[in-house]
Amino acid sequence: MNKNLLTIAVLPFVKAQILMTILGERGISCTLEDLNLLEGTSSLAVRVQIPEEDLEKAIPLLEEFLGKPSGMQEPDGDKERQVLVPVDFSNYSLKAAKVAFDICRLIRARLVLFHAYPNPIAYSVPFSDIYAFDTGLLAHLENAEKSAQQAMEQFLSDLIRHFSKETWKMVETEYILKAGDARDDILSFASQNHVLLIVMGTQGSAERELDIIGSVTAEIINASRVPVLAIPANTPDNISGSFRKILYATNFDNNDFAALDKLMRIFKPYDAEIHCVHMGRKDEPVWNLAKLEGMKDILRSKYQERKIECHLVTGNDLLTETDKFITEKHIDVLALTSHKRNMIAQFFNPSIARKMLFHSKIPLLIFHA
Repeated sequence: MNKNLLTIAVLPFVKAQILMTILGERGISCTLEDLNLLEGTSSLAVRVQIPEEDLEKAIPLLEEFLGKPSGMQEPDGDKERQVLVPVDFSNYSLKAAKVAFDICRLIRARLVLFHAYPNPIAYSVPFSDIYAFDTGLLAHLENAEKSAQQAMEQFLSDLIRHFSKETWKMVETEYILKAGDARDDILSFASQNHVLLIVMGTQGSAERELDIIGSVTAEIINASRVPVLAIPANTPDNISGSFRKILYATNFDNNDFAALDKLMRIFKPYDAEIHCVHMGRKDEPVWNLAKLEGMKDILRSKYQERKIECHLVTGNDLLTETDKFITEKHIDVLALTSHKRNMIAQFFNPSIARKMLFHSKIPLLIFHA
């Protein structure tokens, strides 16, 4: 019997122990191998290794495990808050991680760095009883894991050098490496593991014209039920310390108040001004102003400690007017809800997205309706 071991994931020690128990209950032997990390870069991480012949049975269990909250989590009122940063080891994700770290420090959340490397083995297709894994594919999977581990260690080194050791120790951090599909894995982990916010970097137009915000980032923005904070390529590393004015684009939808409630919780430590803005054309009904006044009264009554302003901005080119408002009011974050398909389509139009996400240098916070 082939007893060669294959790494299926790199996990924090506690998560790895739980997974080892789950695998053991299914008759899959499991070995945990310690990793020698730079001091202070992460909570203890280990490789989860299994016999090669058990890969077909183990991968679905791993997928299910990472998509489920730990049985050790606190009751609803005391859930551990996490900020998830999908990592591809680019400068974009490094910038996102720096911003996310500062957010975690202020809101007292755990920072989770997540990387899914491509899995060359199509384990989802039916296997016959006599199916044998191609040894070349297994070697490729093992090499992919080792390459991802090396890249993550370098990523952590770059990240920790950005902060002082004293500052770094203020935030509990962990990272996860696994083979799989980045989009599905990110969405599954975020929706079921008490993630408060996903922070993702976006690409600059100078480096890749045809993919303005990144395909995975765009898919996560469109599908995630967890708020996503997209960080443009030109955003200053210390932007999270300057979240003082937030623009929430409203279309008078019933979900606006739920989104604003999430926004208030995420940015509570920042004591930021909230500017609710409806972008309308000049020929829109005059009662939009009355709607804004009503919205302002409700918000000021509910969030009495906040400075809240409501604005009606009109013009023929709504996104140009938005950009002008952002500049004039010194807005730090642009927030909106993702179900407004017409608004999202305009913001993600390549020429507009380049202007809004990169030239204005402000993060975009997206809520799912």
